[in-house]
Amino acid sequence: MSNTGEAESSRGGREEELEDARSYLRLLLKYRPRTEEELRERLRKKDYSPEVVEDVVDWALKKDLVDDELFAEYFVEDRLQNKPKGRSGIYKELLDHGVEKSVAKDVLDKKISSRTEEGRCRELARKRLSKYGDDDVKAKYRKTLGFLERRGFSKGLANSVLKEILFNDD
Repeated sequence: MSNTGEAESSRGGREEELEDARSYLRLLLKYRPRTEEELRERLRKKDYSPEVVEDVVDWALKKDLVDDELFAEYFVEDRLQNKPKGRSGIYKELLDHGVEKSVAKDVLDKKISSRTEEGRCRELARKRLSKYGDDDVKAKYRKTLGFLERRGFSKGLANSVLKEILFNDD
């Protein structure tokens, strides 16, 4: 008889833990979309058992609450609007969030053309160069090139944009 009671109480405890984890997952998703990997990590940090973590993530997937491709699209659009970066910088961030390489590449192919990336690079370069007022041209070039590379623009693109701005603008 005591075994039955223990089984029921452990089942009740697991159901309670599952419901608590689902509530926490819903709370996380209220703030912004998340990837499967982000959710797993956040649930683990809250000390939910590995079985509960997997069950809750599976439940979220079945309910279409989690979609890595949708997250990637949201993330890329947000980055392009609020914190412009180059393609490789955004790609790295997507991977850091747990988006699969193929999904990240597909979304970036859809959202960023080479023309728009060049335009963003040019815009950021002009803005950054304006901060270096009286510095000599070589210093402006070196500082801005480093800035653009840290933002995920290729050295080749940043180099050509800077040469155009610094040496061809009137």
